[in-house]
Amino acid sequence: MSQDMDIDNITSLDIEQMNYTDFIAFLKETNRCPGGKKTIRRIRELLHIDHKTKILDVGSNTGFTSLELAHITPASVFEIEISEACVLESNKLLSKDSEDVKSRVKFQLANAYDIPFPDEEFDIIMVGGATGFMAKKDKAISEYFRVLKPWGFLVMSPLTYHTDPPEKVMDEVGKVINNPIKPLKKEDWLRITKEAIKDFELYFEESHPLSPRSEEDVHEYVDYFLHKDHIKNMPEGVKTSIKNKWHDILTVFNENHKYLGYDMLIFRKRVEPEEPELFISQ
Repeated sequence: MSQDMDIDNITSLDIEQMNYTDFIAFLKETNRCPGGKKTIRRIRELLHIDHKTKILDVGSNTGFTSLELAHITPASVFEIEISEACVLESNKLLSKDSEDVKSRVKFQLANAYDIPFPDEEFDIIMVGGATGFMAKKDKAISEYFRVLKPWGFLVMSPLTYHTDPPEKVMDEVGKVINNPIKPLKKEDWLRITKEAIKDFELYFEESHPLSPRSEEDVHEYVDYFLHKDHIKNMPEGVKTSIKNKWHDILTVFNENHKYLGYDMLIFRKRVEPEEPELFISQ
């Protein structure tokens, strides 16, 4: 969805042709990182964050993670996002926030494979589920390492599979996001990160299950969006297209949640190796 699209004259065909990220931006959905506020609260609980802390948020769509981090910490937060429509929507949300938050948050159109910041710029890098949709995960992780300060933290909360999903489910999810995905488990993410950067220390980990919602819950969620101010007065044909597209997407995601969870993985950028611990709690 281009920035200059006239939302008042949008058609059913426009809706049908939108890719997933543009459609999310059009809906103005609060696209949260896996775990949502729970994950963001855990970051604040586990890591020391003060007014000197610089955080890079990679790919949080319409900016929820960046804004929530700024709401509950005094840090400066920079987000990079590959979708122009999502950056536009994020900046709209930021413009309505407090002056303090507006002074500490910046949204930028950029690619995780080529992060437009100098080496060792950030204390914390937050990556929700974005890396899971990237074809070159090792390249992205190498970039995270490059812009992270020595002893800085990489926080990842990837969607992970606790049960092998049917191939049909994977195909349908891939079609929705226009990107084939593999059903990665926590062990896969640990391996991928270690292979990309050997100087990352696994500092903290915890796993969380997810579960599907009822069909009634899905319908209520879709209906909520149809009553948003920018959608409720659209022509009925356009609203029907929005309803059908959103319901189809959520139905695919809901089926996927039968097999899905997420893990919170915190890695630390070491500057020297450390000998192993022997007597530790289990």
